[in-house]
Amino acid sequence: MIKCCIFDMGGVMIRNYHMEPELMPFLGLRERSISAVDPRLHEAILKHSRGEIEEAAFWDIYTELTGRSVPAHEGSLLGKFFHPTMDGPTLELAGELKSAGMRVVIGTNVFDSHYNIHIKLNQYADFDRIYASHLMGITKPDPAFFTYILKEEGMKGAEVFFTDDVPGNVEAAAGTGINAFLYTDAAALRKQLCSLGLLAP
Repeated sequence: MIKCCIFDMGGVMIRNYHMEPELMPFLGLRERSISAVDPRLHEAILKHSRGEIEEAAFWDIYTELTGRSVPAHEGSLLGKFFHPTMDGPTLELAGELKSAGMRVVIGTNVFDSHYNIHIKLNQYADFDRIYASHLMGITKPDPAFFTYILKEEGMKGAEVFFTDDVPGNVEAAAGTGINAFLYTDAAALRKQLCSLGLLAP
């Protein structure tokens, strides 16, 4: 019996979460993503997402690898162009699940700056707990991300439902025994939740 539902944030619970369309021109770069500039930056950004390095250290690595200085700015540069908005229909589903007695939590790969913006915008308020990668020290799709949540919730995989828009994350969750579903939109998610008996048709 499923007792807990885990929702991803970016691409599932929120929209307008891509910062790079504004960030890359600000940096004076033509590439569409930080990872495309130098593959080593991908691992550096993951380290930041796991809370292993501060944002300042990430930009030091960026400068070292690219030979480019970071333009003058105030506050977090990774947060400067982050403008998340909640997806109403998906948030409504989470509310229906809670009303039905389900525990509803977030499982997200996130930077501390983005986490703080979500808090400021009150976007975590409707959930029972937030499992954030930078606080856990683990990022999806590492299976340890999911086993960490299972341990904290005191549940087995069969008692948990998870949805994410990234296939690799869904596969990793399924590998731990969690009922995992690839998110495309709220309508398809509603059908899946109804088929599992978590919501009434």
